[in-house]
Amino acid sequence: MNIPSTATRSDASTGPAVYAGLKKRILDHEFHMGDALREEDVADWFGVSRAPARDALRRLEQEGLVERGGRRYIIRRYSYDEVVLTYRQRAALEYMAVEYAIAAGRDALGPVAAILEEQRQAVSGASRGAFSQLDARFHLAVAELGGVAMLVRELELVLDRVRLIRSDEIARDSGPKGAYNDHCRIFGALERGDARVAKAELNYHFATTVRLHRLNGYEAGAAIQDIR
Repeated sequence: MNIPSTATRSDASTGPAVYAGLKKRILDHEFHMGDALREEDVADWFGVSRAPARDALRRLEQEGLVERGGRRYIIRRYSYDEVVLTYRQRAALEYMAVEYAIAAGRDALGPVAAILEEQRQAVSGASRGAFSQLDARFHLAVAELGGVAMLVRELELVLDRVRLIRSDEIARDSGPKGAYNDHCRIFGALERGDARVAKAELNYHFATTVRLHRLNGYEAGAAIQDIR
C-alpha cells in the first residue's frame, strides 16, 4: 500500500489520539475513496499496537469515513446515490441554519465574518486540507448562530462525509478561490436577511461538488435539482 507522504510516525500512544490523527488525515484529503487501510499500517504510523488502531478504524466506520472491504478496512466509497443523499441531508440542515442565522440578526454574524477573512487570506497559500477545514468552519459557524447544539452536531457529521467525498474531485473543482467566492455570496445574503437567496447560493455551492460525481452515465448536475 502507498502510505501518504504526510502520514509519518507520531508519538501518539492512545486510542483517541490515533482516532483523531487518522481522521484528520482522511479529512485533509490524504486518501481517496477505496484506498486500503490495514490495521498494521495504521498502528505503525502512530507507533502503537494494533488494538488502538483497530478501535480507531471502528469509530471511523461508525461515522461513515471507512468501511470493511473483505478482511481489511478501506476508505469509504460513496456511490452517486449516496453522494446525492449526503447532500440532501446537508441541504436540510444548512437551510435550517440559514433561518436561525437570519433570526439572530446581522450583528450576530461577526464570527462568520472572521472565518471568511481567514479564508480570504488562505486562498492562495493554504493547503487543500487546511482550506477544507476552514470551509467546514464557515458552515458550522453559521449553524452555531442558532444556539441549537443538535443542529451543529448533525451538520458536523455530514460535513465530515462531505470532506471525504470531495477528496476524489479536488483536482477538478474550482478550488479555494471558488469556495471563497461562494461563501462571500452566502454571507452577503445573510447580511441582507435574505433567506431565499442564501439558500439558492447554498444550492449553487453544493452543485459544484455533486456535478462531478456520476453514476450509470447520468450527469450529477441534473440530480442536484432534487436537493432543492
